[in-house]
Amino acid sequence: MKDWLVIIPARLESSRLPEKPLQNLCGKPLVIRVYENLEGLSRMGAKIIVATDSDRVAEACDREKVTVELTSTSHHSGTDRCFEVAERHNREYILNVQGDEPFCQVDSLINLCSRLKNTNWADMATIVHRVEDGKGFHDPNLVKVTLTTEGRAIYFSRSPIPYNRDEPFKDHPFYSHQGVYAFRKKALKRFVELQTSGLECSEKLEQLRALEHGMTILCTLSNQKSIGIDTPSDLEQARNIFKNRGV
Repeated sequence: MKDWLVIIPARLESSRLPEKPLQNLCGKPLVIRVYENLEGLSRMGAKIIVATDSDRVAEACDREKVTVELTSTSHHSGTDRCFEVAERHNREYILNVQGDEPFCQVDSLINLCSRLKNTNWADMATIVHRVEDGKGFHDPNLVKVTLTTEGRAIYFSRSPIPYNRDEPFKDHPFYSHQGVYAFRKKALKRFVELQTSGLECSEKLEQLRALEHGMTILCTLSNQKSIGIDTPSDLEQARNIFKNRGV
């Protein structure tokens, strides 16, 4: 992992969960829990940085001796924030782990990074999880993805895909998307320089910009669904998980 830069974008403002990165997750701010979960990557040689436009988030990181860099307040996405930080460092590969994902499986991240480096056709890579019971198939907050046989993303959608013509209202097995992205640095540069696409605006999914402009996305499989924290109920669920772990 010595040629990897791991960036945790952390934006203070959030409509569904105000001041999300600073929310208390069993004694520490959420963004610190995300960082701590990734420390195994640091021991393998990766450099981990929190990227934020908030002085308060930066101060919270400083108190916990977590590496943090301030970025522009004008970024429209975490990916833009990641690129600003990536430009300051001489690392060939970039791993973007959202600042609300404290339960990412490190083994799955290592596999993601390894697969990208060893797949010459992929510009970027992300993680998917197979939902065999179909739960959430019709939930627009759960992003679905369809794949080729080699694991290349065909399309991401909030709608149920693939659509089942014979049983349209039934839940069917599908691949759910986990918002973690690995990039070759030159591909990240290309991505942030692309114009926002029509599909991206329609579905509110920025990875569709890459597909619409012909970039290729490798999808690697995780055997466990990660829990992102977007709402107060998500935060309460995360607290219960930490308490059960004895944290």
